[in-house]
Amino acid sequence: MIRKIITFLAISLFLFTSCSTDNGDGGGPTTPFIGGSTGLLSTFVEQAPPDEVFDGGDFPFDVEVNLNNLGETFVAKEDVRVKISGINPADFGKTAADLIGNPEDDLEPTYQDPDGGIIEGTETYALFSDLNHGGELSGNTQFTIRADVCYQYETIANALICIKEDLLDQSDTSVCVVSEDKTVYNSGAPVAVTAFREQASGADKVAFIFTVSETGSGEIFKLGVDCDDSLRSNENKVHVSVNSGITGLACSGLRDGDDTSGYITLHSGSRTVRCTQQLTDRTDYEKVLEITLGYDYNEFIDADLLVKHTGD
Repeated sequence: MIRKIITFLAISLFLFTSCSTDNGDGGGPTTPFIGGSTGLLSTFVEQAPPDEVFDGGDFPFDVEVNLNNLGETFVAKEDVRVKISGINPADFGKTAADLIGNPEDDLEPTYQDPDGGIIEGTETYALFSDLNHGGELSGNTQFTIRADVCYQYETIANALICIKEDLLDQSDTSVCVVSEDKTVYNSGAPVAVTAFREQASGADKVAFIFTVSETGSGEIFKLGVDCDDSLRSNENKVHVSVNSGITGLACSGLRDGDDTSGYITLHSGSRTVRCTQQLTDRTDYEKVLEITLGYDYNEFIDADLLVKHTGD
């Protein structure tokens, strides 16, 4: 019951936040994303697993995980892995491979239409059928069934950078201001750009610094490793790609990539990246800078299962 309430509140809060993106004058939203810190929301289907079963091999049951895409990234079913643990597979008539699987369908993202309407993402299921405790226990025994859900996800973050003919002129603010903290908008996802600042860096160059942070409650891994935690080098890795649409962009601190893309490692949940943008033939305008974050993300849910001894 508690899990149902938590799930209901999470979805309700998400929808409430989503509906707040409209500017209120009927002209549609003025921000590019719905936002939020959830990607896939995972829950057990009711009575799968059941609260209790019996030993002896005559009481098969299913474990079924519901996956709901509350974020704004499409996820192919092949990029989602659900792993059941907490029980010995052999005790329940299964192999370890039997308890690892993909969901039935792809997960379409949640998104807002041009008028601010929210189109909900799709949901799907991962089913593990006919588990059955074949042996006999000496008495009632409670197990914890855990489902780890690993999925590839992406965050798109947008910020407006200021380009001016005279980058060092602080007095003219008619179009935009160069040296200031900027508002950054993130698509709904468990990792986000949480701070962004632009500043002049000479007569023909601007610099900007942004912070990447985990905003969800799971674990981050290097993109494409299926949340493999056997190597520490896979943990807390986020792939960052920065695109200004202007030549002369270079970022520092990105590994295994190039001037504008590569991996960072989050420390204590965050990491700062610094970029510089060389400018030529300037006029006064604002330009959308797009930051793309890619990663594997792992979250888990669990439920109690009581296996009762049938007796002699």
